[in-house]
Amino acid sequence: MIAIDLMEKTTKNVLAKMAKCGAGWLRSWVGESQLPINCETGKAYQGVNLFILLGEEKSSGKWGTYKAWSRLDKQISKGEKGTQIIYFQITKSKTKVDSKGDPLKYPMMRIYTVFNESQTDGYVMETKTYGDNFSCANADEWIANTKAVIDYNNISAFYNPNADKIGMPPKTAFFKTDDATQEQNFYGTLFHELTHWTGHTSRNDRLIKRASRTDYAFEELVAELGACFQSVHFGIEPAEVNADHTKYLNGWLQALKNDKQLIFKASAQAQKAIQYIEGLQLDSTDGKINA
Repeated sequence: MIAIDLMEKTTKNVLAKMAKCGAGWLRSWVGESQLPINCETGKAYQGVNLFILLGEEKSSGKWGTYKAWSRLDKQISKGEKGTQIIYFQITKSKTKVDSKGDPLKYPMMRIYTVFNESQTDGYVMETKTYGDNFSCANADEWIANTKAVIDYNNISAFYNPNADKIGMPPKTAFFKTDDATQEQNFYGTLFHELTHWTGHTSRNDRLIKRASRTDYAFEELVAELGACFQSVHFGIEPAEVNADHTKYLNGWLQALKNDKQLIFKASAQAQKAIQYIEGLQLDSTDGKINA
């Protein structure tokens, strides 16, 4: 029941942001949030938890439970309220088995409350400009390691699943805008198409042949979230939703109203896309992630 309440609350917040900000909803949701990581392990949060924590727009990227911060000798400030996230785990039954005699597996969902480092006593905010750590070289390496076929001689951006090719305008065709730098606009668009690319039948097999409008709208939401997650990974704010994709806004609004789990499903698919790309970053000599 608590999980359903969290889904409904998150969906309500997303709907309000879409209605208020239109094409800028995702950019407004993230703001200048840092990549959310666990305060003890340093590992980044994933999927819908990444999405939820980005929406909190805290000045620090470090998050943890009350006990986790206590283990680090930090006290949550009086009056601070935590943020609920979801933990999924596949559990084996101790009493039930399948037709092969193996223990039945079922998903288990738990709710955890986490606090941001900025909610602890004595926190001093770092003085730095958002995007200071962004590197075109790192982003270019991330993209190159996928070995995706990308043609930079187009007037618009697209992914053609039949040819398994990404089409992009050259970087010089992108400009600085009031809300984004040239790099944000260029890489945000390319990250979007790269997320589509992961849906090919030879990869995550997510794209549906003869897709309906609803299917297209869902895939566009996955691609927007995938682009968002990649942008935050590299320390840049997500670019505003591309004008070509704003036509899906009404579809997203209606779909979210009809399915309170939709943003969770889309976040999960976007995370799978990121994990696929991450898997291609492994250096064959040392097994480490390059990006």
